[in-house]
Amino acid sequence: MKTGKTLPEFIAALGLNGIELMVYKTEPYSQSYNKETVGVHLNYWPHWLDFWRDNEKIVEKQFECAEDCCSYFGGACCGTEWLKVIKANIKAALIAEPEYLVWHVAEADQREIFTFDFKYTDEDVIVRTAEVFNAVAEVIPQDITGLFENLWWPGLRLTDAAVVKKFFSLIERDNIGIMLDTGHLLNTNSALRTEEEGVNYLYEQIKKLGDAAAWIKGIHLNCSLSGKYQQSHKKLVPKIINEGIVMQHVTNIDQHLPFTTPRIWEVVNLVKPKYLIHELSYRDFVDFEEKIKMQLKALQTGQGRGENNA
Repeated sequence: MKTGKTLPEFIAALGLNGIELMVYKTEPYSQSYNKETVGVHLNYWPHWLDFWRDNEKIVEKQFECAEDCCSYFGGACCGTEWLKVIKANIKAALIAEPEYLVWHVAEADQREIFTFDFKYTDEDVIVRTAEVFNAVAEVIPQDITGLFENLWWPGLRLTDAAVVKKFFSLIERDNIGIMLDTGHLLNTNSALRTEEEGVNYLYEQIKKLGDAAAWIKGIHLNCSLSGKYQQSHKKLVPKIINEGIVMQHVTNIDQHLPFTTPRIWEVVNLVKPKYLIHELSYRDFVDFEEKIKMQLKALQTGQGRGENNA
């Protein structure tokens, strides 16, 4: 369903500054979004660490054949070729002239996302992510900010300040920071049930980061209270795993709903991000517009009340 607005009109009607464009390919879009684009979300491979480490026996178990593996990594059949794919993806993203690029820091294979029995630790993932990023960072101009996003899988979960500090100590580049995804951070606590509990948790976790919280330069703002699903899920691997089953499971955990409580302003005011992105799930653009309005109302109401825990 269409809104009857062009993209610039859609953005202007909501009082926003632009979009975060998803560029998951190695070729730029045929249509230019340069005027609307503020940032770009780069391609993301949920499970990649075994491929990067040349753990052939483990990789073989994750794919039905070598061709499927090669296809998953954008045509790359080894780590060196994969770096070329990543560089091509970054170059395609740069065509949109963004101010920042978003890079996920996580690892979980198709079995682990169901079992939560992870073979790699947060430290394993951040060390290898730094290796990969440092190997491709030369293609990113220094005036473009590299923002690393948290997930609830091993990697940059943002639940441990020491992990955050170690990760950034390994990055061989300036002009970097964190893109805090509030829903992803909420997904690390399956005891949460209400938005009020969620806001309290977000606030507490950010405060616990101490001076490491200064790395947060952007927020993907969304609410995910999937604890009931996480606790009811038997953590069994489905007999058949395909893209549809994986996506259904992941979206049951990662809900990307709008915040409706004005108290979410407390979290935004604590961080004071340079970039605030309404990253929400939606059926169509009419639905998207309504959900953005809901979240904007919550923020504006909270700001108007001067709600602040500090």
